[in-house]
Amino acid sequence: MPVTPAAPRPGVTTTVTATPDPPPTGIPNPIHDEAGATGAGYQGALVAGVRTWGWVADAVAAVAGEAWRDAGWADFTLRRPLFAGEELTIEVAPAGGGWALRAAVLEEGPGSGGRVVLDGEAGLGHAPWLGELGPPAPAPALGPPATRPTYTVDTAPVGEPLRPLGAFVTAAAARAIATTELGLEASALPEGRVHPWFLSARMAPLTRHNFTYGPTIHVRTQVQHRGPALADRQIVVGARIVDTYERKGHWYQVLDGVVTDETGTELARLRHHTIFRPRGTELPPPITAPA
Repeated sequence: MPVTPAAPRPGVTTTVTATPDPPPTGIPNPIHDEAGATGAGYQGALVAGVRTWGWVADAVAAVAGEAWRDAGWADFTLRRPLFAGEELTIEVAPAGGGWALRAAVLEEGPGSGGRVVLDGEAGLGHAPWLGELGPPAPAPALGPPATRPTYTVDTAPVGEPLRPLGAFVTAAAARAIATTELGLEASALPEGRVHPWFLSARMAPLTRHNFTYGPTIHVRTQVQHRGPALADRQIVVGARIVDTYERKGHWYQVLDGVVTDETGTELARLRHHTIFRPRGTELPPPITAPA
């Protein structure tokens, strides 16, 4: 049942120092190492956008409460890169029955607007765009294809369900996701719960589970939480590509996804926007599994 939106609560402003990404699991994204990031035109390795979202999501939960983790929504855009060691100022402010989100590096002091890294909005209940999402039906996790192909904006398999990706998240792993993987010593997340940033983060490894990419850049996520994400269960993500286009030399794609647990309970629906081939980079040869 939809959750009735609560009256806006007082906002919060907090700061966090961005830490380097933890060692990757699965196939890494080169944008998060020095060589891949500089090859794409950046000054150094980018902190993963979903980790930036993790710090912001903690601030949202502090204001919106547990109901937001279970049945709230967020729509955030990653505006500028964030680098390890930078101090991020996060603001969650009441706006339009929900909350406005902003995370910035205040390069010129508190009086400056600074470099906005992330902005967006969040709320309780159903997101206004929820009905626009068209993910595939939930399905069991599958292994990767024998060959993970590449594609262009013209040859992308638009509309075809991807091979779902599963990950078993123990209680210890869930605690690490909420703390050490965000560079934090503690978390207000209740024991036995999986942090919201992990749900949003499943879309990137899902795409590399199915295809071969060089560096990719996370642009925007729209996420609707649908139920409590509990630890000691397998979490499965499935999706389909719903659009591709080129803008200023970048190749973009949009995917609609669904996250479930091993019981079939739907945990989240997402729309994931990404640059899958940045301007000036080349697609690598397809990855082929050994015979």
